Parts: sequence; structure tokens; C-alpha cells
Amino acid sequence: MRAQTLPRPYRSRNAAGSSRPVPAAVAAGLRKLARQRRPVYAIVAMMVVLLVSGMATGFDLAVKLNYVFGAVLVISFVWAKWGIGRLSVHVDRPKGDLSVGDELHEVITVRNSGGPPRAWIEIEDITDIPNVSLGRVVSLPGIVTFRRVEARAKLVQRGEYTLGPLVIRSADPFGIFPQEKSVADARRIRVYPRILDLPDYVLPSTELSGEHARRRRSPMLSPEVSSIREYEPGDAISRIHWPSTARTGQLMVKLFDRGRAGEVWIVFDQEARVQAGAGRESTDEYGATIAASTAHRYLSMQLPVGYSAHGSESLVMAPERGSGQREAIFEHLVTSKPAGTHPLFNALTDIERELGRNSSLVVITASAQPEWVDAVTSLQKRGVRANVVLLDPATFGGSWSIDDVRLRLLAGGARTFIVKRGASIQAALSEPETMGPRAGMGRRMLLERAR
Repeated sequence: MRAQTLPRPYRSRNAAGSSRPVPAAVAAGLRKLARQRRPVYAIVAMMVVLLVSGMATGFDLAVKLNYVFGAVLVISFVWAKWGIGRLSVHVDRPKGDLSVGDELHEVITVRNSGGPPRAWIEIEDITDIPNVSLGRVVSLPGIVTFRRVEARAKLVQRGEYTLGPLVIRSADPFGIFPQEKSVADARRIRVYPRILDLPDYVLPSTELSGEHARRRRSPMLSPEVSSIREYEPGDAISRIHWPSTARTGQLMVKLFDRGRAGEVWIVFDQEARVQAGAGRESTDEYGATIAASTAHRYLSMQLPVGYSAHGSESLVMAPERGSGQREAIFEHLVTSKPAGTHPLFNALTDIERELGRNSSLVVITASAQPEWVDAVTSLQKRGVRANVVLLDPATFGGSWSIDDVRLRLLAGGARTFIVKRGASIQAALSEPETMGPRAGMGRRMLLERAR
């Protein structure tokens, strides 16, 4: 049975559940603090040995050393507790969400308000953002003093992360009683995909007419007016159609539609078995950058953009214009992981009925399965303008090749682009693939091989 695309409100499914694990950085900090407490146990053990040996042998020096160690423990404990209690820290974190390529910048101010001088204080804003460390070590030599430090890190991977809590670590001069104090709460931060200035590689159909130009009502202002109706309370004055108002003697307002511009459909393949690479150097991260940049470009051109992707979360959205469409697509790209089980062929058949001669299709995938290529070829025969961005898995560490898929797509006439790891995405999308030296084999031979 073929699944149907749902109109807005869109459908969304979370396959991973709502529970979130404790960040690894928090667990690492707790283990570090436990290791730092080992000197206390060693000194206590030594005091027990000295006390027992002094009482058993009558050796006065052992008993006196036991007193000295006891005094050191008491003084160090008071120093550590008193000192950490007089420290205060304030952090200025970035406001709002960020994008890949942006710099995460924090300003941290630590103050000593009457506590003992500190040779070192470790400040760390714990986070699970990949390849980001927000830790500094400062000294406060005075009883009343402060230090202001900056922490900077470049964001390299999209996702939803935790920033914080901010903790400070200090100890007494002997390092016997390490102390840790949390001074700022954690908050969630979203890192959106990078937006690239892509060439117009999709080539949407903008001059369509007849039965294939499906006209739809639009709640927003548009160059296309579909009809008029009587004025209703709440209608904007700018929508009044004055010639009809003068002719009928009643206030008449214009109804707008989407016009006859082509629709752009983006299908982003997040099936787990077709992913290669890890982190920022993965097919999923490259694909997300292309999907986000494509959606941003054509939504900025006031073209309706549809979206379909099935990862850890599934989202299918009918073509729409506006910032709401952009936010929904970007939110999915941030939260959805490449852990889907929905094949690309099924994703294409899900939206098949929504595609027509005024539709431009963008498929972003690293899959070498032939079934989805047949689906793209079938859509092309119906007049859909197909554009396929193939992420070369071999360059990302994958064990499969897309050569046969490339040949099938070229033989079927689909505009095909190859994106490799480390290469410029803009350059890769500037010129589609061609038959190249294989053209000498003859088109018929290529078609036979593709079949």
C-alpha cells in the first residue's frame, strides 16, 4: 500500500524516544573528581599506620607525625571549603541558535570575594558539542580580585546539544581536598546546517501553463490573483480590489494563489544502511548541508518547497512558501539522525502523486540500490525534472560504489551531480555529470548495461 503525503500540519515521528543520556563530559568530570580524592585516602592510611606503630613501639616521632598529618588535613579541609564558598562565576553565553561554521564565544568572569588566594582555578562549561572544549585555568592571587576570560570554539557539526552546567574546580595548597561547584545551569542549543551559496542547479520550471500548472490558494500576497470575494471583517485594506468595488458598489477583496512557478521537492535519504563516514566528514552531514542550502535558496526565491526525509525522525511536507516551511525543514535537519529504515524507493513512491510537470525533484543520497533509480526514471517520463546529488561513499570510507547508479541516471537523462568528501559542494553542483569517455561505447550499450 502506498503511503500518502500529509499536508500541513506535517507528520513527525521520533524513533529514538524522548529520553536523553547524561553527557559524557559530565561523567568524565565526576570520574576526574573521584581520582583527585585519592590523596586523602593515602594520608588517612598513613596516619593509621603511624598511630599503630607509635603506640606499639613507643616511638614518639611517629605519634608527632600523626598529629602533623592530622593538622594538615584539618587546615586543608577548612581552606578548601572556605575558598570554594567565596568564589563566584558569571558566564555570558551566546543568545539564540547557531550554525555550522559559526564561532561559539563565551565570556566568563570569576571573582574571589574575601576567600584565600588561589594559585589555580579550573573553569569548565561542560558540553557535548563535538570537538568543542570550553575550559580555562586561571589564578586569583588576591583576597578580593577577579579574572575575566574568553572561551572560543568553532562549530563543525549540526545537531541539538547541551551547553553547561558551568563548574569550577579548586583545592587547598596541598591538593588534598579538591572541590567542585556548579554555578550555572545547562541549556539546550541548536546548531543548524551551514548555508552555502549554491548555483541554480535545480532549474525549476517557471513558465508552465495549462492543466499541469496547478493553481492553489495562498494566504500571502502573490503576483497571481485567482478571484475576488466580498469584504469580510479583518481583511487587509491592501487586498481590496478597487475596480470591482466601484463596479459592484460593495467592498471586494482579492484572493491570491501560488501562481504558476514550479515546485521544488527535496528528498534527503537518511536510511542507516547507506551512510558512510562519521561526524562532520560523513555523507549525512554533507547531505544536510546540501538540503538546507537548497531549501534556503528556493524559499528565498518565493518558490514553494516540499521536503521528505526519514531518519530517526520522519518528516513529509507538501510544498509551501514562507519562513514556517524553512523553520520546519531546518528543525528536522537538526534533530533527525541518519538511523532511518525507510528506503529511498519508498520515500519516492510516498510523494509520487504530488509530483507533476511543474515539479523539480532533488534527490540527495549515497545509495547504490537500483530500485530508486527506476523510480526517478519513471517520474521523468511523467515530466518531472529530476536532479540527483550523489554523495560518493567511497570517498567517505564506504565499501560500495555508485558507478552503476551514475550510469543508470545518465542513461535515463537525469541531471546528476557527484559530491566527494573534502571537495567544494558549490563546484560539484555547478556542472552536472556527463557520459565522458564512455560515450564512445554508444548510448545503446549504456542503456543495456543500465538495465
